[in-house]
Amino acid sequence: MNIDRYKILISSLPVRQQCFTTKRATWLKAENEINWLKQLNDNLFGDKLTLTISRQDIFETKELREAIIKIIYWGYTAGMRGNHFVNILKHIDKIENALLTLKQKSTPTDNEFYELTATFKNVAGLGLSTYSKLLYFFKISFNDNPCLILDQRLITVFANKVYSNFQQLSNIRYDNAEKKYLDFIQLARQVASNIETDGENIELFLFTFGNNLKTTNTTETKISNM
Repeated sequence: MNIDRYKILISSLPVRQQCFTTKRATWLKAENEINWLKQLNDNLFGDKLTLTISRQDIFETKELREAIIKIIYWGYTAGMRGNHFVNILKHIDKIENALLTLKQKSTPTDNEFYELTATFKNVAGLGLSTYSKLLYFFKISFNDNPCLILDQRLITVFANKVYSNFQQLSNIRYDNAEKKYLDFIQLARQVASNIETDGENIELFLFTFGNNLKTTNTTETKISNM
């Protein structure tokens, strides 16, 4: 199936308004172990038990550490596995420095990406699903290709060979996805350009509909004859 057939839908997706809600109770264990997190959560949650965060909320956040926390809350509303969240917070300075270093570079290349992944390998729990979110929300590009979120859901779409546009990613698996990340963002940029939209629209479409659209042979025939 060619993704181009959904051009209007993809371009119309309210990407920046996509939001998720998390409970403060989910993060209480981390508050007890990370002394600065309680005050930050006090500011974020106020007197409410839950917090709803949109993509736009994150993009508008000025303070670096607060943005990182919002990204994690947005992406992992029910919490992270095991002790991953606490471990990430124990290395927050290293993560902040890595992101700031990339932000200061005019045109980061493959080498900067490989240096980043080498740094993050030393932070247990900070895998591709998480750091691709950080790269996306901090508007970092490699070789002028804007970073996008790449998680297991998108990897499954590519592995299932649903869309011919992403055929070159058909052998992707989570254990080799990091090596293919630069190919992914380059290809996503090309596909987005072809249908006159943004890469984040492609990403959200694949996340939402990627494995949940079924076409019949009759439908395919009708469309090809139009």
